[in-house]
Amino acid sequence: MKLYLGALALAAVFAVPGISLAATYAYVNTSGEVMSMEASSANTAIMTAPNIHKNSGVMLLDSSGDMEIVGNSVSGN
Repeated sequence: MKLYLGALALAAVFAVPGISLAATYAYVNTSGEVMSMEASSANTAIMTAPNIHKNSGVMLLDSSGDMEIVGNSVSGN
């Protein structure tokens, strides 16, 4: 019986999908539009953000209110 329960527990561990540790970040692309992306860290977000502006950083979006900035335009060089 113990072997059966152990095998069942092991099967349950492999059946559960991996936990995503990614967070959502905002950045400004080369067209001046605020975009969002998921990444495991701010450094990863900066390195992998598509068309990120050369002067853009990233901002962690951690609440639904933060998502309101996505799609806005930013002026300047």
